[in-house]
Amino acid sequence: MAAGEGRRCRPLTQTRSKVMLPVGNRPFMEHVILALAANGIRDLYIVVGYQKERVMDYFEDGLDFGVKITYLEQNELLGTAHALRKAEAYMDEEFLVVNGDNLIDARAVKELTSAKGENVILAALRRHSGDYGVLLVEQERVKAIIEKPGRPCSGILNTGAYKFSPAIFENLRHTTISERGSYELTETISQMIADGNEIVPQMSKGIWADAIFAWDLLNANSLALAMKDTIISGEVEEGARIKGPVEVGEGSIIRSGSYLVGPVSIGEDCDIGPGATILPSTSVGDSVRIGSHSELRNSIIMSDVRIGSGAIVSDSVVGESCTLGDQLVIETGPCVVEVEEAFQRAEFGAIFADDVNVGSRVLVSAGTVVGTGARIGSGSSIRGLIERESRVIS
Repeated sequence: MAAGEGRRCRPLTQTRSKVMLPVGNRPFMEHVILALAANGIRDLYIVVGYQKERVMDYFEDGLDFGVKITYLEQNELLGTAHALRKAEAYMDEEFLVVNGDNLIDARAVKELTSAKGENVILAALRRHSGDYGVLLVEQERVKAIIEKPGRPCSGILNTGAYKFSPAIFENLRHTTISERGSYELTETISQMIADGNEIVPQMSKGIWADAIFAWDLLNANSLALAMKDTIISGEVEEGARIKGPVEVGEGSIIRSGSYLVGPVSIGEDCDIGPGATILPSTSVGDSVRIGSHSELRNSIIMSDVRIGSGAIVSDSVVGESCTLGDQLVIETGPCVVEVEEAFQRAEFGAIFADDVNVGSRVLVSAGTVVGTGARIGSGSSIRGLIERESRVIS
């Protein structure tokens, strides 16, 4: 499932679909594909729609990832049941359905493939904010799916990963349209339960994570980095120190006096320091330049970013081709953020969409979201939502 935009992850999804957002220096969907391939699953049918060209250009035919990909197009985004029906002609045996915009590891996939039953839901016990479907389970069977309770609670979550037999397609043909005007797979499953079909929950002990909002990427990034080992393919100058699992890509250089504490991932052709500090749960994409004595922690820095000297970046996501000036400071802490005309409580630093240019000596308050192509003048203080293509003058 890779057709949706991920509207609540805007502005990062204004230029890419959610499945292409990077965590652990790989797009969400690359982690999913590698987990499937590790379990011997080679034939993948990927339903694409929004920003489909970017998905198809990256993964191509799948051979570089150990799989064979066939793309199916969902021209109208009419829900997950509608998307799954696109694959009906290709499914003649037991198959899996997984979301391309969730982080999942090989263990979770194995749990799903080995579960007994024709209709299986991969489930996870989590405390959450009420934005996921909760499974009501009795005697090891799903008795109901409670869609998005809308309040903080603990429960058995529906991860959106399933195992089905081809018989599911007969049920899909009778799925009714939801209040949102779409055809949803959870509606199909609820009707199957009402008709007496057995739906089996498979509790997962593997890694599974979603990112409902842009700042949720930081948690997924931390989990993805925790799966990495130390691999130093670039150059580490004398006087630079590395502790814990740190990945340094080919062509990258860690200059003298820099201090890296893993888990950290540095992409290819990066230039770090001298005297830079990169602390745990930070991923840095390809062709990134981080100036002297800057400090990064618990952040995602996408490719082609330039960060000046003496900058402090914490708990933040920085989109592709951004430029952040010298002595920039991003504050972090509890905040309230407006998303789709609703207010969400969160705790993070800032979200910068692609191609944002920020001058020197800029103070960024916690919870700031900056749209694509915005320009922030030197000496400014910014907070809240900065719309795309905005100009801020101190």
